[in-house]
Amino acid sequence: MVDGLMTTPAATAILSEIVARMGNIKTSNGYNTTVKKVERAKLEPFKGYDLPAVNVWPTSINNQTLAYDQDQRSMTVMVEIHDLTRDDPFSTVVEMLAADVVTAINRSTNLPAVSDTENNNLNDTVSDLVFDGYDYQIGNGQKPFCGALVRFTVKYITNTNNMTTYGD
Repeated sequence: MVDGLMTTPAATAILSEIVARMGNIKTSNGYNTTVKKVERAKLEPFKGYDLPAVNVWPTSINNQTLAYDQDQRSMTVMVEIHDLTRDDPFSTVVEMLAADVVTAINRSTNLPAVSDTENNNLNDTVSDLVFDGYDYQIGNGQKPFCGALVRFTVKYITNTNNMTTYGD
């Protein structure tokens, strides 16, 4: 606590960094698409005019106590990205969207281009960032849309029973 106020939980800070990185998915940075909207834990579906769009949410946090009063946390994070299919097969669009997400999560907000150096520890806030795979999504409405549900495991260290510290 600082002056009686609790600081931001580590999980929230990590998710905020992931959301910021998803906002850098732009063709001008070398990605396959330009994301128009990025949300965190959005429950309502995106509208067609929002696409391409990204939604980021955690699904679970696990804890393992380590030596020296430290805990190893593992947070499962889902990154959902949607776009219209246009003229390409939906599977091709999904593969490009998934590639954009995986590349963007491994680039810092200061150096967001595809060609920039990888930053795969979220600016030294996590001890490991693991790409767990992705699922294809397809739907229709006014126009057919598709998406990828990309899964990551984010591992970080905290002081035992402390929700607000992170890092090695």
